[in-house]
Amino acid sequence: MLLIGLLLVGCVDDEKDEEEIAAPLPQTTELENAEETVITLKPKINVTYDRDSIQAFYDKHCWETAEKKCSLEPTPAQEILEHVRANQVKPGEEINFRLFAADEWAKFPQPDAYEVLIHKDGEITVAEVENKVLIVPTAEGRYFMSVKAIWSGDVKGEAVYAFLLSVKEE
Repeated sequence: MLLIGLLLVGCVDDEKDEEEIAAPLPQTTELENAEETVITLKPKINVTYDRDSIQAFYDKHCWETAEKKCSLEPTPAQEILEHVRANQVKPGEEINFRLFAADEWAKFPQPDAYEVLIHKDGEITVAEVENKVLIVPTAEGRYFMSVKAIWSGDVKGEAVYAFLLSVKEE
C-alpha cells in the first residue's frame, strides 16, 4: 500500500512539473527593445463598412526576427471562404482596416500598411488601399479578398486574412 502511495505522489509531482514546463511565457508589450522581445500575439483584424463589421477569416501570420524574415503569400481566398456567407456591400463604398488587440496588447502598434488582393473569375488583381481604406469595386458581383497587414517599423511582421464581398446596389 505504501508503494502505491509513493507511486501516486510521484505521478502528481511529475504532472506538476509538466504543468510548470508547459506554462506559457509571459507576454510583453514593451517595444523599446524590439530585438529582444518575443512577440506571441496572433493578430486579429477589424474590417468595417458603414459602421458594420465584415467577417474576416485568419489565414496566417509571421513576426520577423534577426534570423527569420517574413514574406507571406496568401492562401487563395476561395479555399478559405468556400462555405462562407458573403458580406453585402454597396459599390464604391469604403472599407476600413484596423488591428484588434486584447487589453494586454493595447499598446501594440497598428500595421503600417495593408495590401489587398481581389480573387475574381480566376484572376488576381491588386486593389488600391489608401490611408488604410479600401474602396469597394463598382461592378456588382462576388469578390474573394485577401488582405495582408504589414508592420515595418520597430515591429516587423505580416498577417493575412480573407473576406468575401457581395457587391450589389440595394
